Amino acid sequence: MSNPFAELEHQLERIPIRRLEIERLLEKMDHDLDAAEYNLNKMPDRAVKMAHEAILSGCTALMIAYGYRSKVNGHHYVTIRFAQLALPAHKAMFDHAERLRRLRHQVTYGTEYTVSEEEAAGALQLVHQLAPVLKKAALEALTRSERK
Repeated sequence: MSNPFAELEHQLERIPIRRLEIERLLEKMDHDLDAAEYNLNKMPDRAVKMAHEAILSGCTALMIAYGYRSKVNGHHYVTIRFAQLALPAHKAMFDHAERLRRLRHQVTYGTEYTVSEEEAAGALQLVHQLAPVLKKAALEALTRSERK
């Protein structure tokens, strides 16, 4: 069986699969989503950042459930790409997550970008769609690894 993550192999490191760490990251995903919702109308830029953090936490949980972590600078990209490779049926949502990653980067490091409430609302909608997918996939991968 070929490795679906082969394109990222040089950017990944094998690690032990730890249930507690995966569960903690999934809880963080939910917490970050709550923070994004709280900030939606007050600070749309914060809502975008927290929405990205929620997705990143879920993708990281999935990656760890497969026994990997990113070992490179640019781990946000690698983590989202890993999830896209693990869950190819959800490619469109991960393409949107990649656009959100770039928006978050622009908001964080740019000097003149203002996030609209519409952009922030779209980011939250994406998290609401991806969070259950990531949670289910991470827990299924964890269960498979525990059966081995």
